[in-house]
Amino acid sequence: MRFGISPLTYDLLIDGILAKKGLKGLSDFQFSDIVKNAATAGYQHFEIQLDLFQIFPITMDSNQIKILQEIKNEYDITYSAHLPFLSLDLGGPNRFICEGSVNSLIDAYNSIIELEDDIDVFVLHPTGETVASVMGFIESPQIKQITSELFSVNAIQSIEKFIEETGIKRSKIAIENIVFPLEATIKIIKKLKTKLCIDTAHVLGGFSGKHDLLEIMEKYLDITAEIHLQDYDDENLFSDHAALGTGKNFPPEFLNLIHQKKFKGPVVFELPQVDTIKSIKYIRENAPQVQIPDIKDQPFYKRN
Repeated sequence: MRFGISPLTYDLLIDGILAKKGLKGLSDFQFSDIVKNAATAGYQHFEIQLDLFQIFPITMDSNQIKILQEIKNEYDITYSAHLPFLSLDLGGPNRFICEGSVNSLIDAYNSIIELEDDIDVFVLHPTGETVASVMGFIESPQIKQITSELFSVNAIQSIEKFIEETGIKRSKIAIENIVFPLEATIKIIKKLKTKLCIDTAHVLGGFSGKHDLLEIMEKYLDITAEIHLQDYDDENLFSDHAALGTGKNFPPEFLNLIHQKKFKGPVVFELPQVDTIKSIKYIRENAPQVQIPDIKDQPFYKRN
């Protein structure tokens, strides 16, 4: 296992840079600086949130990519990338939205094409908020299944188009469990011959249906390329992710299981830094056999 984070967050960009330094602060911001600071803190893996580079004027040019490659070699770290998902819907009912969503993925992928060989996993959401809303309206199990099958066809067509246009290896794509039935998600993965990204908070919160987290990992660990590790919080207005041990009954046995099964992929805390440190402490106390690096509690970015 390689423990890592998503070092660039909305909190950092909006509160730490935009509010204090304006758009010029964002333009001057160097993503590689925050990665290097986090690497020196002891993190082994970094998930790059590609949404943020489409929303904010942040530079990701050849020079930045070269620096990221140098950091990777110097600190022996690894990268994954989370493809855009905000305002997108690859499986939605409107074909123009689907086409636009595919174009967003293609643009994001091409923006870091020079780093592609250094990225182990590309995490992807198969559907979006429109599909989630429609599925939430439906009460009949039979109608819900038929509807999920229709949306799955759209998602498969969209992802196939993305693969065709970019040439990305299918084995590098990890489809995340989100607000969409897990059974339908697994069918999409099998059809496309891609991988799975398990988000523990989404399972605990019932986003993908009523499932036991341990049973899911026992059944699907062999096709899992990345794990998003966090507890579930249904009281936070801004995020359903929470530090391990502070939410809705995260089972510490999960940590033992992925340790025993010798999971080799990245384990990413999609959390603010303070909650990541809490989660690391939880792992050390509840699963001491899991080897976690000596991670220092130090800031990645100085908010002057």
